[in-house]
Amino acid sequence: MKILRNLLAPVAAGAFVFTSTALVIPIETSAADLKLAHFTSPKHPMDRLFMRPWTKKVLKMSGGSLKIKIYPGGKLGKGPRAQYKRAIDGIADMTFGLQGYTSKIFKRTTMVELPALAANSGELVLKFWKVYREHMSPEYKQVKVLAIWVGEAPVFMTRNKRIKTLDDLKGLKIRTPSANQSRWLKALGATPVSFPVNQMYRALETGRVDALLVPPSVIRSFKIGEVAKYFTTGLDAAFGRSPFFLVMNKKAWKGLESSHKIIIDRTTGAKWSAQATAIYEKAGAGGLKSVSGTGKHEILSFSDADKAKMKSILLQARAKYVDDLEQQGIPAKAIIAAMGSGS
Repeated sequence: MKILRNLLAPVAAGAFVFTSTALVIPIETSAADLKLAHFTSPKHPMDRLFMRPWTKKVLKMSGGSLKIKIYPGGKLGKGPRAQYKRAIDGIADMTFGLQGYTSKIFKRTTMVELPALAANSGELVLKFWKVYREHMSPEYKQVKVLAIWVGEAPVFMTRNKRIKTLDDLKGLKIRTPSANQSRWLKALGATPVSFPVNQMYRALETGRVDALLVPPSVIRSFKIGEVAKYFTTGLDAAFGRSPFFLVMNKKAWKGLESSHKIIIDRTTGAKWSAQATAIYEKAGAGGLKSVSGTGKHEILSFSDADKAKMKSILLQARAKYVDDLEQQGIPAKAIIAAMGSGS
């Protein structure tokens, strides 16, 4: 009984039932209907495997009183770049997007794009949350953070040109997802071109760019396998990872009953973010598998010598950028040290 009283203590009102799986279900509480907006298809892995299962989970935990409706495909506003602002302004109660599209306000968070911070994406998302409270949280004062995670390692995707060596990158126009990735491409001799992910298909098809620098999950989720023929892997150790967010409007959060806040807090955060990264990694592996052995596509990889050379070049670029961040008043060196990566 003492344990039960302790669990109920944070909630000011409302009776609760505990199921065999320890889910808290309010019996008497006001209903809440929330809108979750994103710009991708409802078939996208983040919708199908991450956000939608979560909305069903909180609905069950709340006894049906906490409803979150998903609006995919830009139904609450076109354009991926404005997703974060839509959450701040309350156009949607929750939004999914990429910090890289507005990297000027996420200079700390987008440090996960720095080369050689972690051996893999799973390790990187854990390192991010390790330093979140002290170093990253100041960037999210205008919203309630539900999840922040990273995608899988990027690959180069081309339609007409094979990228087999570092020299093959020189002079190529390559789509980049963020300012940081643009820095790394410039260091390798390429010309970065920035535009949102939903424009990649057409850009590669028409020759607006020669290549894409993007995680392989897009091969299926954005149908890039239809227009790309060559896929160059082996960037895992050198390139960073793109960060993603799922955030909530502050007013919408404050307006929830305490029982609903408890449910959201218990189902979001670091562990849930790590699950999102795992979903992306699995989707990326599936994307590469879908273009393997088709006879229409070719998967390439840099030599070990080129991988080592690429990492060396990008670490030099990283050191210069870290110094730039320090001059802007961002403790980049302390953040890297706290993450546990100084290589």
